[in-house]
Amino acid sequence: MNFSSKQCCSHVCHKVGIKGHNIFHSLAQTFKMLKTAQVLLICCLVRATNALYKQWIPDTNYENKTNWDKGDVPCGSDTVQFSSKRKVSVFVETTHAIQEMMLPMDGEIILNSGAGFYVISGQDPNCGAGVRTKFKDTDSLQWFNPALWQAAATLNDLQDGHFLFSVHEESVPCLQDDVVFKPLSSFRVDTSSSQTTIPVKSVSVLGKVFDRKSEFSEYLSSQTGLLQFHGSSSVTVGNPSCGDATGCDCGNSVNHERICSTVTCGALSCKKHLLPIGHCCEVCGAILVIHYSDSFNLENYRGRIHHLFLSLPKYQSIQLGMSKILKPQRLMRIVPFGSSPEIQVVILDGETGKLSEELAQDMIKDIKSHGLNLGITGAHTQTASEPGSSVGTVVGAVFGVLLVVTLIVIVVVLIHKGIVQMPSMPSMPSLNRFRRNTDVDDLNGAADRGFDNPIFDQPDMLNNISDLYSTDSISMTQTGVHFINPAYDENETDFTV
Repeated sequence: MNFSSKQCCSHVCHKVGIKGHNIFHSLAQTFKMLKTAQVLLICCLVRATNALYKQWIPDTNYENKTNWDKGDVPCGSDTVQFSSKRKVSVFVETTHAIQEMMLPMDGEIILNSGAGFYVISGQDPNCGAGVRTKFKDTDSLQWFNPALWQAAATLNDLQDGHFLFSVHEESVPCLQDDVVFKPLSSFRVDTSSSQTTIPVKSVSVLGKVFDRKSEFSEYLSSQTGLLQFHGSSSVTVGNPSCGDATGCDCGNSVNHERICSTVTCGALSCKKHLLPIGHCCEVCGAILVIHYSDSFNLENYRGRIHHLFLSLPKYQSIQLGMSKILKPQRLMRIVPFGSSPEIQVVILDGETGKLSEELAQDMIKDIKSHGLNLGITGAHTQTASEPGSSVGTVVGAVFGVLLVVTLIVIVVVLIHKGIVQMPSMPSMPSLNRFRRNTDVDDLNGAADRGFDNPIFDQPDMLNNISDLYSTDSISMTQTGVHFINPAYDENETDFTV
C-alpha cells in the first residue's frame, strides 16, 4: 500500500507600503516615477494581449459532493470508501468526522492547513443512520474534452466567472495559453493524444506556477504529479507567448478528431446550419469572417465589440468567440493548396440565430465606417437564415469556370508566341491502300491481300514498262494477282502477290 498524506499551507502575501517624508518631489523624481509607471502599464497591456487562461473544471476534492456516488459529502455516521484499484489524489480543505475509511492501494490525501479526520463512536446526530459512500472514478476525465475547461482573458475574470466562449478546438488549452488548476484543489486528468507532448505556456498547480520545463518535469515525476497527470502524452511548459498582435493560431487542429469524439451535438431548428472552423457541431447563428492588415489588433477589436455591442441589454444572451484561424484553401473546392489566415467571429444566441444575425449586421456597419482605422480590409457574413448553401456552390463553380478559361487563354498565348509547341499529329494512312482493299473485296470472297507493291500503287507505270509486261501476263483470280517475272521467263515461274 502506497498512500500518503501531506500538509498544504496557504500562501501569505505581504503588503509593502512606502512613506514619503517630503510632500514635494523634485521634477526628475516625478519623471522617473512616471516612466516606471508607463513601463509597468505597457507590461500589463502586453500580458493582457498575449495571455489567455484555461482553467480545469473538475477536481478530486473531498468537499465536492459531485465526487461521491450518494451525491453528498460523507458525514460522521458514514463509511468512506476509495476504490482499492484506482489511483487518486484527494484534497481535503477542512476537518471531517467519519465512522470508517477504506483507502486505495495507491493514492494520497492532501490536507489543507488545519484539515484532518477524526472517528466518532456511535452515530452522528447531525448525520442520520449513516451509509457507505464511495468516491467516484476520475480516470475517464480527458484533457481534450472542451466541456471540462473554462477560458478567461485575465485571472480576475477567471475568479469572477467572466468566461469567454470559444469553438471546441480553442476551448482546450492552446499553445500560448496559461493552464490553471484551482489553487485549493487536486485533480486527475488523462493527457492521452496522438502527440508525444502537449505544449503550453505555463501550468499552475496548488497555487504554484510552473513555466520552466525542468521544474515542471520534476513535478510530473513526483508522486503527486503521477497521480494527477496520467496518459500517453506529457504536458510541457515554456512555450512562448503570442507575439503577433493580429493573433495566433491555437494549434489544436491536429487533435480535432480526438476533441470532437468527446462532444455530443444537439438538434438544430434553423434553416441553414453553419459549421465554424475548429468547431465540432453545426450551429444556428452567424459567422463573421474578417480580412485584416498588419495594423489590426485582435484584443483591441475584441474589447471594442464588447464595449459597443455585448454590453447592451439587447445582446446580453449572445455568445461570441473571436480568434485567428488558418482557413484551408481548395482548388475548385476539391484540391487543397495551402491555407490563409483570417479572423473568425462565431456568434450564437441559443435559438434560431435571428439575434446573432442582427449583431453580425451591426458589426458589418461598424466595419464599413471604421474598418480602415481598425486595420480591417474586408469582411463577410454567413447566417443561419440563408436557405441552403447554394451561394457557396455558385461562387465555387464560377471560380472554377474562370480558372479553366484563364488557363486556356494562357496556353493559347504561349503557343502563339512559340513558347509552347503543339505536338505533331500522326500521318493519315494512304487512300490508295483503302481503294485497293475495296477492289479486292469486290471479288466476293476472302482474298489474300499480300503486301504493298509500289508498281501497282501507280497504274500509269504499266504503260511505261509495256516492253516488259503485257496485259496477257497479268491475271486476277480469287487467290490473288498473278504475273510473269521476265527474269524467270524461261521457267515461267508464277509469283503470287
